[in-house]
Amino acid sequence: MNPRPRGTTGGGTFARLLEGLRPDLLRFAFWLARDRSVAEDVVQETLIRAWKSRDEIKDPAATRPWLLTIVRREHARLYERKRLPTVDVDDAEVQGDPALFAADSGEGDAKLDDLRRAILQLPDEYREPLVMQVLGGLSTTEIGKELGLTQAAVLTRLFRARNKLREIYGLEGEAG
Repeated sequence: MNPRPRGTTGGGTFARLLEGLRPDLLRFAFWLARDRSVAEDVVQETLIRAWKSRDEIKDPAATRPWLLTIVRREHARLYERKRLPTVDVDDAEVQGDPALFAADSGEGDAKLDDLRRAILQLPDEYREPLVMQVLGGLSTTEIGKELGLTQAAVLTRLFRARNKLREIYGLEGEAG
């Protein structure tokens, strides 16, 4: 008799699940790191950690939020270990750094590029919960738990992030 791993996800199934979630993880890591190579390193480390802990997954539906949490923590660990070279985002924008605005597909979409620029202008405290909600698909409760904030604080930051985006686009008077 072949015993199944303790978790509900077998090795092959788990590998397929990880591969399916990899684009979402990479997108989230890119928004955190603002550097594709750093994002790829973060995702690689995330997948290694997830693979080592695969038997602990009891509910496969919880895998995505769990992996996004690992991405966030791996990104934070980068700054604990070493100081990475930094580039002022405003300088990169002025120089037209394509790494900040390039779509995964490689196609140039002016509206999408404008939105990326606008999101990158947000302070980290507003950008991070917005990206976690929009790209990560996390609920406000999950975001609050991850960032150590109350749900009300998360809602406030999301509200302010959207208002700042409206200001950037010159839509201050519009509600939505």
